Amino acid sequence: MSTIETSPPATPPTTRRRQARATATRTALLDAALEEFAAHGFEGASTRAIATAAGTHQPQINYHFDSKEELWKSAVDHLFGRLDDAVREHLGAADPGWGSRAGFAANIHAFVRAAAGLPELNRIMVQEATIDSERLQWIVERHTRPRFELVTEQWRRLRADGVVADIDETVLYYSLVGAASLAYVNAPEARLLGHDTLADSFIEAHATALVTMFLGADEETAR
Repeated sequence: MSTIETSPPATPPTTRRRQARATATRTALLDAALEEFAAHGFEGASTRAIATAAGTHQPQINYHFDSKEELWKSAVDHLFGRLDDAVREHLGAADPGWGSRAGFAANIHAFVRAAAGLPELNRIMVQEATIDSERLQWIVERHTRPRFELVTEQWRRLRADGVVADIDETVLYYSLVGAASLAYVNAPEARLLGHDTLADSFIEAHATALVTMFLGADEETAR
């Protein structure tokens, strides 16, 4: 006997609109939470201020997140997701990976451009990374360690092949992360000094300078 295949019932338009509003509200809360946690840390952050910045009310936070800690974790996941999306966007379809000298250079360029649009990343890490805590352990295992191991392993191989500077891989990692982000975290200071570090021309010059510092001057590598 043959079976009759049936399609699942279509989602009613009103349900789709309600789901879209809920998704938009959740995203707005996560974006607002990133700014609040970056500015004040976990303990100092106000969920009421987050709800206000998101254009909604406190009950919406309680609806979408079971606790302040869950909101914080979701915001950090959201932040690293935005970072990965930005890096992929700047690399384009032909992602070369970190495994070659040219690929390492391309990823430095992409990371600098991504960091320019996400100053909250460095601010949240500064808030959390200076004291050992359960939140820091969570960030390290979920987000930092995979990235650290990827970058340092590829640098170690390139260093062994003699195609990059003789810099310890851990020194390279922290030097790169710090150098790539400080100009954008300190953008208000830079403006008072008469410089716009968020200008495209600065970001491009900054990325090229870091490639030159770590990999040497090589036009083919720097693009």
